[in-house]
Amino acid sequence: MNSKLMCGVSGLIFAGGLLIAGCGPTDLMGTPLEGRYSLDGGPATTQQKTNCNSTPATLPDVDPSTLPACGPACDGAHCVPSADVPGNVQTQLAACSGGFCVPDALVKSKGAKPPSCKSMNNADGVCLSVCVPQVAMYKDLLPQSSCGGGERCAPCVNPLTNTNSGACDIGAPVDTSQCTSQNGDGKDGGGGGASAPTCPHQGPPVLDPSSLPACGGASSGAHCLDSKLVPPALSSQLATCPTGLCVPDKLIASGGQFIPKTCASVDSAEGRCMSAALPQIAAQSAMLPQADCDTGEKCAPCYDPLSGKATGACKISCDPGPQKPAVLFAQCCQSKGASKGRCVPTTSVPAAEQKQLAVDTCTKGTESCVPNDFLDPSFKPQKCSASNLLTGAYTGVCLSNCLNFGFAGIAIAQGNCDGDHECAPCTNPITGAPTGAPGCT
Repeated sequence: MNSKLMCGVSGLIFAGGLLIAGCGPTDLMGTPLEGRYSLDGGPATTQQKTNCNSTPATLPDVDPSTLPACGPACDGAHCVPSADVPGNVQTQLAACSGGFCVPDALVKSKGAKPPSCKSMNNADGVCLSVCVPQVAMYKDLLPQSSCGGGERCAPCVNPLTNTNSGACDIGAPVDTSQCTSQNGDGKDGGGGGASAPTCPHQGPPVLDPSSLPACGGASSGAHCLDSKLVPPALSSQLATCPTGLCVPDKLIASGGQFIPKTCASVDSAEGRCMSAALPQIAAQSAMLPQADCDTGEKCAPCYDPLSGKATGACKISCDPGPQKPAVLFAQCCQSKGASKGRCVPTTSVPAAEQKQLAVDTCTKGTESCVPNDFLDPSFKPQKCSASNLLTGAYTGVCLSNCLNFGFAGIAIAQGNCDGDHECAPCTNPITGAPTGAPGCT
């Protein structure tokens, strides 16, 4: 009798129905990476918006040490009354009692434009104090460039959204889009449209992955990105790393604006090249083909070959979606007009388990008939007891009679299992060693 009878076969084929588990109808990668390290901080709040008629053009000429300190969050800024802070500066700052926490360098310059510098990808930027909340949040990503010790070079244009970050508006004429209307109705007084980011991304990387810590190991081809830069919909599908989340390099470099390469997945079905740094891909790496994907990637199908439901792999970012219909595994092991198994490509079955699967009506040499039980990630074999003339009474688990038990089958009886299952022993009756049948331990 095989001493490793169906060892681990309950997780044999695409646990979770390929990629559909945990994805549902949503995209596998979630929403594209967002421009959260930009300095615009989103639309100005009601508190930040001020009437254009009353917004000063510059900061007052005052010694910052005479103003209330903004500690403990930042000891290099002081609280300037709201009426004295230009509207295009307010949008970058944290609020304090009666005003805004303005970095001392800005107070001393009376709100003049900060020194120019080169930010990420050598883009134009200005030197801003880490006392500015958005700069502090992403100081590890923003280069220091030619800025002072407590400063970082903030880009003028958010590289992820291709929109104005607001950093370079400091010291410029007041932008009326950050003001309330003249009649005080609270509506924006002007403002202009912003160009959308190109998808797929073109040009130099939005963020160079090599500037971040590598994830290493099974997550090669991915780097550790601060979790604050990753949308929640994507965060749950990434592995953790010491300083954040392991994000595939292509996703980082494109700012989430990319279309994975089309490939031939399981059973030649349409798929997309997905990074094995994604836990869902890594867990099924042995079953997913490499196809013509890059190193560190596997070809994930657009549709679940069991249910025909979309996996989400082909709806990432601006991907137009699948161009071919779903490919379903053929049915096999018919009994009383019902199918008890599916024909799965042998290449997707671990070699150690292939000999325990029958061919049945599947294509010999290229497919194996896998019982439906083992295609269900929640399957737990039922305990059973049986008796055989060769082995006597024994206990075991109910396994599908679609399986090829081989010579060991003569020592297996149905016992108290239903008509579709046999009672496979948990202990080898000859050697006394565990058989490794799923559900025995």
